[in-house]
Amino acid sequence: MDTLCQRKSPATIDAARLAWQQTYLAWRALEALPMGPIMSRRTAWQIDVWPTKLEKVEEAVRLVQPDAAIADSVGAAAQGLPALEYLLWGDDRAKAQMGRLQFRKRCQYAEALAADIVAETDGLVKDWRLYAKTPLDADSGRQQFEDAVNLIAGSMENLRDKKMARLGSNKLVKKTGRQDFDAWRSKNTRAGLDASLDALESLFFSSQNGPSFADRLGQAGKPLLVRHLKDEFATAAKLLGKLPEDMATSLANNPAAGQALLDSLKRLQGLVELQVADAVGVTIGFKDSDGD
Repeated sequence: MDTLCQRKSPATIDAARLAWQQTYLAWRALEALPMGPIMSRRTAWQIDVWPTKLEKVEEAVRLVQPDAAIADSVGAAAQGLPALEYLLWGDDRAKAQMGRLQFRKRCQYAEALAADIVAETDGLVKDWRLYAKTPLDADSGRQQFEDAVNLIAGSMENLRDKKMARLGSNKLVKKTGRQDFDAWRSKNTRAGLDASLDALESLFFSSQNGPSFADRLGQAGKPLLVRHLKDEFATAAKLLGKLPEDMATSLANNPAAGQALLDSLKRLQGLVELQVADAVGVTIGFKDSDGD
């Protein structure tokens, strides 16, 4: 953002947008298991309150001071990645944002948002390193494991609910618009879902630091469950890949086109909440979607 505000050009705004996208996708992968420092630091509240409130962003633009921290009075809904996405892409006229960023205060606020995101990221990395070194006794380790299984189930619910404009919920009460989808302005809805889905799959199948979760399920006499998980992750990824890059606009116009993906995500959630949880002796807590 500093480079963009110093020298505005198509190349510098493209670079800023790419940096935003890379940060956004990294966050979507990381939040698949939002535990440890992510929870204690309330990182999602710091950088990812969504939907952003445009009137609050515009108010913050007017109030921003050079090189000053963002005031607490601005509010979380005018900060973080969603607010910065709005400043970089706008609502409907992405090409017009270069001209709008010529206004000094607008670029200053974008710089301040980016600096806040960097600061939170640096703090999160530091805290994770300390967290990873913290020894756990048997009871603490078991509690963290149970929390992790519940958080994975919750992340799967978010994929088919909040991140997809609540199309997967029986509680939908209004016609869906593209603005109801995550990252619709930058057309990164599909990419964000893909990053989250890939991270969730890795939580089960990655064996980078020893036997994977799936390996342990197989050793516990659940090889068929492992196969079902692998097949359903593959199905969901394939169905997601068939949707257009700008899936927010596509599904807002034709919600039925996303039904097969929603069904696959619901099956994945069911596998975790019912079969995986039962296999490892974990109780899944009540969630908003219970009864859907």
